[in-house]
Amino acid sequence: MVDVVARLRWFFALLPVFPPLSLASFYFLRYWRVLNKTTRGVLVFYIFSQVLAAIFTPEPVLSLILGMARALFIVALVIMGASLRDKSALYYLLIGISVVLLMALATTYAAFGPHFYSRRLIHPYYTEAALGIAGALGVWILLDWQGSWRLRLPLLLLALGGLMFAGSRGAIGAMLVGLLAAVPLKNLRYLWALLVAAVFLVFRYGLLWLGGWTPELHRMFSLQLSGRDKIWKHAWKAVVTHPWGGVGPYQLGPWLDYRNGNFALWEGASALGFHFPAWAKKLDGAWLIAHDIFLHSLGESGVIGTLGFLALLGLIGYAVIRARDPLLAAIFFGYLVMGLVDNPIAVPSLFFAEVFWVAGGMALAQAGLAVPLEQSLAVDDDQLGPDPL
Repeated sequence: MVDVVARLRWFFALLPVFPPLSLASFYFLRYWRVLNKTTRGVLVFYIFSQVLAAIFTPEPVLSLILGMARALFIVALVIMGASLRDKSALYYLLIGISVVLLMALATTYAAFGPHFYSRRLIHPYYTEAALGIAGALGVWILLDWQGSWRLRLPLLLLALGGLMFAGSRGAIGAMLVGLLAAVPLKNLRYLWALLVAAVFLVFRYGLLWLGGWTPELHRMFSLQLSGRDKIWKHAWKAVVTHPWGGVGPYQLGPWLDYRNGNFALWEGASALGFHFPAWAKKLDGAWLIAHDIFLHSLGESGVIGTLGFLALLGLIGYAVIRARDPLLAAIFFGYLVMGLVDNPIAVPSLFFAEVFWVAGGMALAQAGLAVPLEQSLAVDDDQLGPDPL
């Protein structure tokens, strides 16, 4: 167990820089027994709901394959977190997050020169929203970590700076709500962080005001939905057309209709020169999102799949409340708030959605809904009776 945890420290350190590492989580499916019977029952219900929903989609075979793959991926991430139990493994994310944010600052300066502060951060493969989530995660982790203040302070300034300059309203809201969720569970450090974040906001947008960059100011402080209302409208059409099983996992893209008909598995793929064969047309816009986690779930897996999704979220929410851990509470509630206007828990992602499910598994373990990995391995499987999976 010690060797596994030691290796996973570097896994978390490298994950933000090299997102495909998240596929290593499938290794943890073998530790299914760390979960207690109630948790296993909810996860089995979640998997079954995704399988059943696939039958009612326009492409049942493709939806079954993709739905099973995604469900097992999420279950593997949850088991990884439950096996680790100790949230200190998440601290190593700071290494990768720092590299990502420094890369974004350097890229933005190279693109815009001395006036980079008037622009939103750009990155070779991160979006502005993804950079914002990375900054928010960095803030939460740094407030929980008990390391030296000489190291924590510059990292905190980097995380807050990355969050503010990314300009993602959803990520900023998530960070603030996460801090508020953690305040009752910890000392006043989280309350002080709210004040520091407010100072950063004033500084960042004060520079814009002094420089006359009013369009960005207007976007940030307005209630403008940036086209999300149209996306929600199109996503709702998919729900109404296929209410029981949805249109299938990763097949909602064509319904959202905000790419002007450009065919690509993800935004920007065509511009980078990636082209896909005709048989892959069914996965047009596979990573396009409905900008609302519940609407996206309804669109992809209908009422049937969403029931399983809600059951899983409800179990993790119960565990987070019962565990009373400030970092896990900040991640859970912060992500849910951002999920009202985005989809930060959809996998696979650049790393942040995977962190949500791993943190959920840690909450399950801390809430007594999973056993330590050593204990689960010490028990003879024959003594445990039949496994529902």
